[in-house]
Amino acid sequence: MTKPNKPFTLRTKFDYVLYFLVFTTPLFEVPQAIEIYSNKSAANVSLLTWSYFQLYNLVWLIYGIKNQIKPLVIAYTLYMLVEGSIVIGIIIYR
Repeated sequence: MTKPNKPFTLRTKFDYVLYFLVFTTPLFEVPQAIEIYSNKSAANVSLLTWSYFQLYNLVWLIYGIKNQIKPLVIAYTLYMLVEGSIVIGIIIYR
């Protein structure tokens, strides 16, 4: 019989810093998406790099879902949305 997961709690100041960064980092990627869509150009933007980021995010998202870690699920869903829009923009405007 498996042991139920403990509820998520922030225990240290470092936990607060870590989760602040995890949830705000996607905001710093939004300007890249805005740049692509407003200029209708993805020149000098790497499809390989942003696609890899998507794969990386997917692995963490699956891990978060599998282990029922809500903050990971939320954070990596945000990453998938922002970085997915960038990948789509690169494909459209390349």
